[in-house]
Amino acid sequence: MTTLDDLFPDGPRQTAAPVVDDHHTVRRLDAMFGDRRADLDRTHRASARPALVAMVDGAVADARPLGEVPPVSRPDTRRRRRFDAFSVVAGGLAVAALVVTGAIGGVQLATASPADDALSALAADEKTIDSAMAGLESAHARLAESITEADAAAAALPAELQQVREVTDPADIPPGWTEVPEDAGVIAIADPDALDAALTAVETYRTDLAAIALPEAPAAYARADIDADSLTDVATAIDAAQLQLAQIDQATAALRETRAEVDALTTQFEAELAVFTGTFPGVAQTAVEQHPDAEPELAEAVIAAGQSVARADLLDAQGKAALVPYRDAVVALVESQVYADRVRAEQERREEEERQRQQQQQPQPETTPDPEEPEPEPDNPPAEPTPDPAEPTGPPEEGTGA
Repeated sequence: MTTLDDLFPDGPRQTAAPVVDDHHTVRRLDAMFGDRRADLDRTHRASARPALVAMVDGAVADARPLGEVPPVSRPDTRRRRRFDAFSVVAGGLAVAALVVTGAIGGVQLATASPADDALSALAADEKTIDSAMAGLESAHARLAESITEADAAAAALPAELQQVREVTDPADIPPGWTEVPEDAGVIAIADPDALDAALTAVETYRTDLAAIALPEAPAAYARADIDADSLTDVATAIDAAQLQLAQIDQATAALRETRAEVDALTTQFEAELAVFTGTFPGVAQTAVEQHPDAEPELAEAVIAAGQSVARADLLDAQGKAALVPYRDAVVALVESQVYADRVRAEQERREEEERQRQQQQQPQPETTPDPEEPEPEPDNPPAEPTPDPAEPTGPPEEGTGA
């Protein structure tokens, strides 16, 4: 190591001007720090022009077209966020929470056993079973209720239909009578053939509904007693749960098919009832034509009531209510016609009586009886019969005695 004695071989400075060996000192400094002449002078730097010229020449040689100039981006005018102490603390807490969560998940993943995973899968299947069974039981109850309601509506329909079959003929009820004579006739309100077909459809529909059997629901599910730590027991329980789900799926599909069958029967029955109600406008028009002397407003009421029945749904309470007004409208139409006929008959009777009275009041001319003429005699009168000659009577001849 270089010491001060090496740097200053002459010892401490003397007061008098010492004789300094400059060359010796320079050599010592060069040995310690290297040759300073090799360094660049701080105040007179070497020129970089040759290097810059070489760089420009190389860039010109490798020049390529730049293509489209990218659009100049606008300066970001958004305000820079200012980080305060609260934001820094909140961010730190969030990072810490993520780290803790990841650590806990890693620990659980490292310590979890296959039996625990299987048990979780079993719990998920059982939750699905509970939901599916609830839906199946609800659908089963709704279908059973709909079948019961449909049968009840069909059972009440024949009595409603019979109300428009026929009514007593108003012409057979004498004026002022409140009771119907025993020998009174009837008039048809609805088309008899169409009514009979509708009643037959009701019976067929009810028979078909009674023949429908609802699919049975699977037995209630209950987990068997298993060892939660045993992968084999848990796997067996999972198989049982999967089997229960398969049975629920089968029962649901069967219930869906039964629902479609009921809907098809109802659709066919409604179509048959629509055929019956569709006959009312024609029947109403015929009734109006057969009673031309009835009041015009009554004829219009019959036409409107017939169209109302044609639009009615007889399986609905409001639809069935359209039958009675139609019947009453037809009865009122017929009664108006009967009244017009009776008024006309009464007028004709009075006119006949007046004619006879006038004939009786006029003097009758005297008439003399014609003289009786004698009956002409026949040209050949019948000859009188002549009596036969009497035989002579005398004594019996001799020899003829007894």
